[in-house]
Amino acid sequence: MTEIYPRDLIVDTSLPDSDQFAVTAVDGRVGRGIRANIPFGRGTRVAKFAGTLSNTVFQHSLQVSPETHLHDPYFVGLLSHSCAPNCVLDMQRLEILALLDIEPGELLTIDYAVTEDTLYRQFPCNCGSSHCRRWITGRREAVNEEGRAYLAQLAAKLPRVHRGAR
Repeated sequence: MTEIYPRDLIVDTSLPDSDQFAVTAVDGRVGRGIRANIPFGRGTRVAKFAGTLSNTVFQHSLQVSPETHLHDPYFVGLLSHSCAPNCVLDMQRLEILALLDIEPGELLTIDYAVTEDTLYRQFPCNCGSSHCRRWITGRREAVNEEGRAYLAQLAAKLPRVHRGAR
C-alpha cells in the first residue's frame, strides 16, 4: 500500500491509499485523475479527503464556506469533471459519496460547477453526457467572454433546422 497524501496531511487513517485508488493520466487533454481500484456501490462513501485551508481559490481547491477553500492537489482536487458525475462531495464531512455504482478502473467524476462559487478558471466541456453544458462555470458566476464566444462558435456549427411548409 502506498499513501496518496503526503505524510504531513495524513490526519486520519481512513484517507485513501493506492490499494483503493490510482492517480493516473486521464488523456492528452485533461491531465491527471483518480480511478477506482475497487468497486463502490451507489450511495456509499467512496473516500474521505484532506487538504490545506486557504482564503484563496486554487486550481485544485474546493469551497468549504464563502471565504474558505480546501486545497488538495493530491486526491479530491484531481477528480475529473462530468456534467453527469458518478460522485458528489460532502464538504461538511470531507467525504466523497457515490451517486452511481462505480466499477474498478472507472474514473471518479464530480460536477465542478458545484465545487466553488467562482471557479479558478472556467473551461469548455465535452464530457459526453446528454446533460453536458459545454462550458463550465462556478455556481454563482456567469459565463465569461471566452465562454460566450466558445458557445457561439458551437451554435454556429450546429446544423440549421429547416422549417417545413405546413
